[in-house]
Parts: sequence; C-alpha cells; structure tokens
Amino acid sequence: MKKFLFFIAFLCFGIQMSFGQTNIKTMFYNLLNFSTAPPENRAEILNDILANYEPDIFMVCELELPQDGGEILTNSFNYTTANIQSVPFQFNTSGISTIHQLVYYDADKLTFVDSEIIQTNIRDINHYQFQLNTNSETILDVFVAHFKAAQGFSNEQQRLFEANQFINYVETLPADSNIIFGGDFNLYSALEPAFQVITSGTEDINFLDPIDEIGAWNNNSQFAQVHTQSTRSSNDDFDDFGAGGGLDDRFDFIFISDNLKNQNNPIRYVENSYAAFGNNGNCFNDNISDNDCYGAYNQNLRNLLYLMSDHLPVVMSLEIDENFLKSKDFDIEDLISFSNGNIVQDILALNFNTNVQNKKFSIYNALGQEIHQSSVIAKHVEVDVSEYSVGVYFLKLEGVNHALKFLKSN
Repeated sequence: MKKFLFFIAFLCFGIQMSFGQTNIKTMFYNLLNFSTAPPENRAEILNDILANYEPDIFMVCELELPQDGGEILTNSFNYTTANIQSVPFQFNTSGISTIHQLVYYDADKLTFVDSEIIQTNIRDINHYQFQLNTNSETILDVFVAHFKAAQGFSNEQQRLFEANQFINYVETLPADSNIIFGGDFNLYSALEPAFQVITSGTEDINFLDPIDEIGAWNNNSQFAQVHTQSTRSSNDDFDDFGAGGGLDDRFDFIFISDNLKNQNNPIRYVENSYAAFGNNGNCFNDNISDNDCYGAYNQNLRNLLYLMSDHLPVVMSLEIDENFLKSKDFDIEDLISFSNGNIVQDILALNFNTNVQNKKFSIYNALGQEIHQSSVIAKHVEVDVSEYSVGVYFLKLEGVNHALKFLKSN
C-alpha cells in the first residue's frame, strides 16, 4: 500500500520553475566502433569518464547501431540525476559507412528542436538545433562530423569536399547563428584545404579554433598538449581496433562560430575552457595511461580513457546571461497515444512522438510496482501483455510527471 501511495504522489507531483547554472559544458568523443570494439564493458567505462566532466551536450561519433546509442543512454549516465536524453538516431545516408554520429543532452537545459542531414562522400554531417530553456529561448546549432581518414592527396581532397558541403549548408543559416561544430576531422595540419575552408567560413559566419593552436600538428611535440589521437602505442591488446603509435595527432576539434566570441552575445565561449580531456601535455608518442603522463588528469581517469577509445574527448564550455528554467510539465498525451484504445487483451500498441526517441518508458501495476521497462526505438511499439493479470496499469515516460492509464481485460 505504501508503494502505491508513493507512486500516486509521484505521478501527481508537478515540476516547479527553478533556477540553475548559467554554463553549458560540451564534449565531443570518438567512441571507436561502439559497441563492437573491446572491452565489453565500455558503456560502464564511459560512465566513469563522463562523471569526471558531466557534459550538458555530449557529441559522439562511431556508433554502430541504434541499440548502441540506447545502451549509452541507459548505462553511461548513471553518475547523474540530470534529465539526459538523446536526439533520434539517424542512419548514415552518405556512402557505405556503418558508423554514425549522435548527441546526448540535458533536457532541463536544452530542448531539441529539429535535425537535418548534410550529405557528403562517406559520412553524413549531422545538424541538430536546440533551444535553451531560458526566457529568451536562444537557439544553439550543433553540428557533428567524422571526416575521411588517412594521409595523402586523395584523402585531403575528400576532406575538402566534406568541408565545402558544410560551408555551403551554413550559408543558408542566419548571420547571427550560434554554432558549435564537433568532430573527428582527421586533419594533420592547419595548412590542409579542409581546415582552411572551415575557418574561412561564409560571408557572414566565420569559424574559429577556440584556442588558436594553428600549425602542423602531426607528430609534432610542440602541440603535445592538444593531441587527441592515439591514446595507445599499440592496438594489439584491442583486437586491432583503432590506431597505435601513441599520442601525436590533433584529429578532434570543436569549432565555434565567431558569434560565440562576441562578449555582447547572450551565449559565449568560456575562455580557457577548451581542452583535450585527459591530456596533461607530457604524453607525446606514449600511452595516455603511462605513469610518466601524470598531472591534473589523474591516473585512474587516464586508465579509463586508454581502455575506452584510441581518441581523447575534446571539451569546452559556453556561458549564458540568463538562468536556466527547469523543464516544463509536458502533456504526456502529446507524446504517447494508444493505437487501439486503452482497453487491451494481448498486445499494448503505442504510438510515440519523434521527440521522445530513445527515452525509456515503464509500465506499473496498481501497487506501484514497475513490471516492464523499454526504450522508445521506433514511432510504433508493441508490448506483449498477454500474461498480465486483469486490471488497471499505468504507463510512465521518462522525464514526464504524469502517467497514462490502460485496462487489461480478458
């Protein structure tokens, strides 16, 4: 009875407006063939890595399947009580690549608005638009990419094509757009045409390397503090997944539109917040976990980064002038509907709004006991309830306070 009363109280509790932080912490991370590459417990390893930074926007590449994205949502944010959600998973439409990009975000700070795909030669560039949960409802445009790998003129030309596709798309956006562009760009030098095209921007929007570390990064100890690849001197212990050679390349970036450097803009880059996460600047051509790579990033974190991927994450923060407003109380009936009514016999058929893809939903019995939990992986989902006892049940969606009621009949 106590469980039931607690459940009813939980359902009736309304979200009140409150004030929060004024910073948005961002991270980009190449997850290396997630989840085929070893070790098997990388979702848990990622959880421990993220706990050291707690990003509000987490951009990733090299996801293999939608269920891999769901595994991260389920098992890699257990360190926090924040309302972390993911944008809908989109299969690559460019070339034959089977690895994909995705973004996770704190839904108490940001509302996902829409997404679009920029087609290239190998992998899509994904555009996700968010609205800040503030009174001004400022728009933030987030792009995530994974450019062509490897050295040589032909590969440089393919990266140039990808960069041009991005810039051509950005030319259609308003001049005052607030843009972050995270990705594994596989750039060896600032002299590469792709880097030049990105940082030249459009007539109205320029893109910046926030730390202005311009040069020939490949195998150059002068840039040891910004290198992000490879965390391993060898891939022999990882079934040949990823690259070896030690930390000596700056492949991973978060570019920003010049608007984010304008101190009069309502959303701005936080100076000195950009970093190759885990890199103490003394790990040139070494494993990131090497004892000699000591510093502010401790040994335990660097051990986790070594196990997780052959790349390091890149991080930076944005600041805003307003306080965040806690998430509004959504109407669950706008997010879920019963395909065949709420009186069911064997199959509970549900329709989900596209904005709740990858969220978890649960079924509770009249005692307030959770008897089923799944993730929303499609617009239409069916749940087998043939073994349920006759009676009333409640359907609850993650992040929404109210529940829907349905009746299991004979």
